[in-house]
Amino acid sequence: MAEDLHALAEDYVRVWDVDAPQELVDRVYAPDVVDHNPQPGQEPGREGVRQIISLYHAAFPDLRTRTDDVLVSGDRIAVRWTADGTHEGDQLGVPASHRQVRLTGIDILHTREGRVAERWGEANGLEMMQQITSA
Repeated sequence: MAEDLHALAEDYVRVWDVDAPQELVDRVYAPDVVDHNPQPGQEPGREGVRQIISLYHAAFPDLRTRTDDVLVSGDRIAVRWTADGTHEGDQLGVPASHRQVRLTGIDILHTREGRVAERWGEANGLEMMQQITSA
């Protein structure tokens, strides 16, 4: 089971990559997934996940993600990840800067029936905004 959850963590990070297949969202997330740290205006469930992924892809059309660490305990996963991309679209009201940006974060996932049912996450958004807006 731990190996299955490790693979789920890899797919969880990959789903944000611009080259990830669209159907990966359905394989990774439960339909009624609860995001305990939603973005402003994020819809509930799997549709909210798609909504936020679309926003990030619009802002960073070359977004690449990688899994840095995965820890599995029972039905919980801790995953540390990195995302890199070029800021080519509006991000939180900031016009495209055309700068390379790196975002890092750690998410805790509760799984149910092989899918992410709940998510708690922290990303270094302040550092990302500093990269976008620095002169």
